[in-house]
Amino acid sequence: MSYLRSVEISRVEMTPAEDSTYTTSTGSKRASYSLIGIKVLELALVIVCIGLIDEPSTHSHLRVFITPRVVALCYVTFGSLLIYSSIYLIMALFGDITPWRTATLWSFVGFILLIVTTALLFRDWSTTKERNYWHPNMQRLDLVLGAASVALVSTLIYLVDLLATIRFGISGELE
Repeated sequence: MSYLRSVEISRVEMTPAEDSTYTTSTGSKRASYSLIGIKVLELALVIVCIGLIDEPSTHSHLRVFITPRVVALCYVTFGSLLIYSSIYLIMALFGDITPWRTATLWSFVGFILLIVTTALLFRDWSTTKERNYWHPNMQRLDLVLGAASVALVSTLIYLVDLLATIRFGISGELE
């Protein structure tokens, strides 16, 4: 019985430094909400990229619009960014935000992958266009150009995300 009493007394006699360790959130809501908004935009753009790249990559039996290696890189890049953005938003929904250094690393990796993917999509579109074999239906070639353009916008959004995460993290507005 005396043990329970001593635990109860020690709980009451906490110093302010010990009591502050139990706070849940010290970050700014403006920083968290702006990063969540950017992640929602990134998720929407990645879904659009997957939708645009699917038709030229899977239905080019007679004519190759995208090389198989670029298709593989596109699916890996867009798929991994789709998973990461979804997990980030689910964590934010439950109130658990990724530490800013980890979020910075992921944004940097996403930025680099999107740069490479965008450059290769534009290269494949250009080489296919320069073959001088114009099929009557150029819809698949237009979809490659559309996917490359949306991937370029996604690259710029990931750069904004990277810079905003670094700014908010260094200033102490994120946990």
